Amino acid sequence: MPSSRPRVLLSFTSNRLFGQHAVRMSYPTIAILILVSAFWTHKAAGQCFPDRVFSFSAGYGAGFGLGYFPQNVLGPPHGNVNPQLPNADERELLSLGVGGSIVLEFSSHVVIDGPGPDFTVFENPFQPIGYPDFVFCETATVSVSTDTISWYTFPFEFDDPGTTAGLYQKWRYRGLAGVTPVFSSPDNGISPYDPNVSGGDSFDLHDLGLTYVKFVKVTDTGTTEISPTVDRRGNIVNDPGNAMNAPPTAGFDLDAVAAIHSSPVATVREDWYLYE
Repeated sequence: MPSSRPRVLLSFTSNRLFGQHAVRMSYPTIAILILVSAFWTHKAAGQCFPDRVFSFSAGYGAGFGLGYFPQNVLGPPHGNVNPQLPNADERELLSLGVGGSIVLEFSSHVVIDGPGPDFTVFENPFQPIGYPDFVFCETATVSVSTDTISWYTFPFEFDDPGTTAGLYQKWRYRGLAGVTPVFSSPDNGISPYDPNVSGGDSFDLHDLGLTYVKFVKVTDTGTTEISPTVDRRGNIVNDPGNAMNAPPTAGFDLDAVAAIHSSPVATVREDWYLYE
């Protein structure tokens, strides 16, 4: 005989990875499950590096680091506490080439939107001696996706100085990777997951209205003539590295990507339907 108690549909939403699930249980069990699920999701949040390289499209002049690829872009960054001494080890870097692009995949974890920045991209820019507000940089745009079909690019801007010397002024680059020197390294114990001390350029999923992503794409901004990148104001992005694009070290030199906020795939759920 059917139960005389009313049927209750309880639904709560997290990130879309596993579709819908139906579970029949009593009212006390529902309350327990909600508490356990909230605790589990909270405890699952953590930090990690990408699991694999999904794709790499080399641009002109790429090649540096290919002998150690893909391991050299999947681990921690290798920076230096002295911003005037950047990493130049091909075992720990990959030159993308002019206009080159790489897609890194988080498969065991996903990057989730948490308080503040959610992930950091590390390159090897450096500070010219005696000029703390200047930087020698090779820039890249950063895009993210859940499925490699729909991509969302973080907004960026470039203020064209009109002179080569002006390209070294760090403030001219906003929303791009490859601008901030890297300090974090396994050798010095500086955490790659703390953007206050790690160096590198950090990005917040909240700026794109996203709750999670699985893929991070880093694309060299090219030159004013080869694979140019135009900001939303119509300015072509230019950087000091464009004057030194000799193979095999041309373009953005990827060191690492670190997820500041992440969650194991098994704990990211959507549309649980609980009823009695």
